[in-house]
Amino acid sequence: MQAKDIMTRNVITATPTMSVRNAALLLRANDISGLPVIDDDGAVCGILTEGDLMRRVGDNWASSAKDLLDDRHGLNTYIQIYGWSVGEAMHREVISVTPETDVGRIGNLMLSHKIRRVPVISNRRLVGIVSRCDLINLVIDAPGRHVAKGDDAIKLAIKTRLAADLGIGSNKVDVIVKDGQVQVQGFLESNIQQKAIRTLVEGIRGINGYVDRTTLLPSDTVSVSTTRDRGQ
Repeated sequence: MQAKDIMTRNVITATPTMSVRNAALLLRANDISGLPVIDDDGAVCGILTEGDLMRRVGDNWASSAKDLLDDRHGLNTYIQIYGWSVGEAMHREVISVTPETDVGRIGNLMLSHKIRRVPVISNRRLVGIVSRCDLINLVIDAPGRHVAKGDDAIKLAIKTRLAADLGIGSNKVDVIVKDGQVQVQGFLESNIQQKAIRTLVEGIRGINGYVDRTTLLPSDTVSVSTTRDRGQ
């Protein structure tokens, strides 16, 4: 799935010359937390967020101009906090994506840059915006993994996914399915593996329940097995 499949196309924007007050009113009226800023050529030149506005009423609200100017970056900070226009208060470095950017890549960008929205740009023009809410909706709307009906089909699907997704083959665990109820038994190296198996099984549509019959190997057994696997 790509940005173009989930983005909001009717984007509320601001201009560099708009007043900060009017931008704040736009945010509140439309229940959004950020505004892409569009210049006279129609290109994205910045972004103004709730965080930028909150700087005006946070610790800096009580700071004097002299306090800010004493800081090495004080001039820029002073302009961002006390400037009246969006162009002065906005961030100019904008993290953006194209309509074809994969949603997984978008999620990673938001996490790594600690941002809440990403403008979608094509040919230097804003065509949409993807927010964290859009990505969360994917989780809400995602169906369970589809498998054919019947115990044998469920068993085959689980064994296949255990090997492909978790690297846990039939030599470690056995899968039993009866009337849609899944039971996994065998020996595992950690409780993280137990939790991962439960997560995998419960994500498969068509099961009626899950019973964990696995047993954790003693830590010394795991160490010996790891050493042998490394050829030492």
